[in-house]
Amino acid sequence: MTTSPLAGPGRRPVTFRDLLGEPPPRLLLLTGPRLTLQLGTAFAARRLLRGGRVLYVDGANAFNPYILVRIARRAGADARGLLSRLKVSRAFTCHQLETLLCERLAAAVLAERPALVVVAGWSDLFHDENVPEREAMRLLDRTAAAVRRIAARAVPVLGTHLTEPETARLPRLTACLAAAAEGVIAVTREEGEVHLRRVKPSAPALSPLAVEEGSLLPFFSLRPVWRAD
Repeated sequence: MTTSPLAGPGRRPVTFRDLLGEPPPRLLLLTGPRLTLQLGTAFAARRLLRGGRVLYVDGANAFNPYILVRIARRAGADARGLLSRLKVSRAFTCHQLETLLCERLAAAVLAERPALVVVAGWSDLFHDENVPEREAMRLLDRTAAAVRRIAARAVPVLGTHLTEPETARLPRLTACLAAAAEGVIAVTREEGEVHLRRVKPSAPALSPLAVEEGSLLPFFSLRPVWRAD
């Protein structure tokens, strides 16, 4: 595992907490390629390993239980115990996702008392060309407002937003979710490493955090990286 240094000689390496800032965001958005979805699973595993419950709202067919099983084995934990504290809800249309986030999530948070909510592939379904762009943006705006309220009042939320496919809607979808989030971190692949760069709040002097791709999931699931928990 490698980390990029802060600007200037003799400075300590950048940490994920540096990227988050102080205080850490209650609603954090990770944007990037499909491996960003795996980060959502790694953060879910982290909370489960600490004994918490997780609500995982899947808008991109993102959840892979085998990732969670591998992380559990690496931590010496019972994968079945972790899975028993995880509740996955899937949506297959943007209208279904809007219903889950705007009408059902608040009640589920009250009932389950989770330590974390993950909204995976938040904007993915809103690329659907069968849904007019104006309607898709209206629905996405509603989900952003609902999730922001839940994050502020009840439980930390991690959203993942794919920067692919590069459709005509992508800039508007990105802008909508970035505006709702308190913190935004961009994820990119660069020569065998995954780079994470803070986008919001802006920190031009802060270098990206670089993690070897093979170490990505254990780095974010097994280390203390997000103090919002």
